[in-house]
Amino acid sequence: MDEQLIVEARFNGPPQSAQGGLACGRFAERGRKLLEVTGPVTVTLHEPPPLDTPLAIERAGSRVHIWDGETLVASVSRTGARIATLPFVAPEVVAAAERNHVPPDAHPFPTCFVCGPARAAGDGLALTPGRLPGTASMTGCRWTPDLSLTTGPGSPVPAEFAWAALDCPGGWTADLARAPMVLSRFTVDLPTATLAGTPYVVIGRLDERDAHTLTTTTALYRHDGVLTGRALARWVRYPPDATDG
Repeated sequence: MDEQLIVEARFNGPPQSAQGGLACGRFAERGRKLLEVTGPVTVTLHEPPPLDTPLAIERAGSRVHIWDGETLVASVSRTGARIATLPFVAPEVVAAAERNHVPPDAHPFPTCFVCGPARAAGDGLALTPGRLPGTASMTGCRWTPDLSLTTGPGSPVPAEFAWAALDCPGGWTADLARAPMVLSRFTVDLPTATLAGTPYVVIGRLDERDAHTLTTTTALYRHDGVLTGRALARWVRYPPDATDG
């Protein structure tokens, strides 16, 4: 286990662990190289990804494992999962949905790097996914990748930030304020690069749910309707061991 990576404390979701989508994206990029895969991969989170902790990476057959000492944190694998393509929603409709985002004092993870209302300006993705008008189980929000995420206007941002943006809008298709959930498994397809300074919309859809888990689909579109990414996610109750109850 010669290779290592760290998820910095800045990129938290819950206060003591990494934002799931960003961690999965970082793990996926390393795993894809070791597996020699060019297409989508699936990342399964076995434990909350720790922050500011050197994590070891090793290939084991058809999977790549990420370890914190003797604890298996995540696995990356090739995938044949089929990800639905959600329809594009115009930015002005998505802007109306943002007004339905959870009030700041009801947010379960107010410092989340992606959707936390307590982040300082410019220190997070600042997504505010809310229920799309006329729907019962779909969310939408806008996102313009900040120039601080890359080298300048029009430059591609690291893929992990697109993974992160595809995460939280799926979770908010359920009532996370009442029953917090965290990412458990994430499959992402990014057909085109995400560019700094370019406006995007993110769409989320609730596919299935029970007392302990959610399954969601999300899509990332450029403001003019060009599909940039799509994802299939499974969520579990927070804290993870709550699924035993």
